[in-house]
Amino acid sequence: MTNPTPEKIPTDGVSKKLKAFVLLLTAVTLMALVAVFTKLAMKPRGQAKIESTAPASNQSLSDEYNAVGTRLMNSGLKEQAIDQFIAIWEIQRVGSPERAKAAQKVGRLYADLGNCQEALVWLFRAEAADSTLPLQPLMDSCLAKIRSVKSSK
Repeated sequence: MTNPTPEKIPTDGVSKKLKAFVLLLTAVTLMALVAVFTKLAMKPRGQAKIESTAPASNQSLSDEYNAVGTRLMNSGLKEQAIDQFIAIWEIQRVGSPERAKAAQKVGRLYADLGNCQEALVWLFRAEAADSTLPLQPLMDSCLAKIRSVKSSK
């Protein structure tokens, strides 16, 4: 049973009012999306916020590592103390006095353990970071030990 009179499909297109409404709605949607993406692009990154608070937390963390390292060193646990002072060296800014002092302590501990080659690495790092530290006598004694070992072979 077919419909004897099929419905006529309009041939003149869509009404002008409907076209205007669709164009207006499209323009409003486009402006809203541009506003949203502009706001997202201008929003400060969360990482920048974390970095701005990092120096204060790095300093307190550095102080904690220093306290633990000093206690370990005074208890005779020099290898464990070395780990603490290396952690300070890793978290401090390049060229900071704390970084130089940590490298000096690591070098001194390695020298106390008899590992002059590793001690010199850290003493040279300390000297590069802060040339005012009194490192020369310890470096000279380590260099003399290394030379005497090489000459005896």
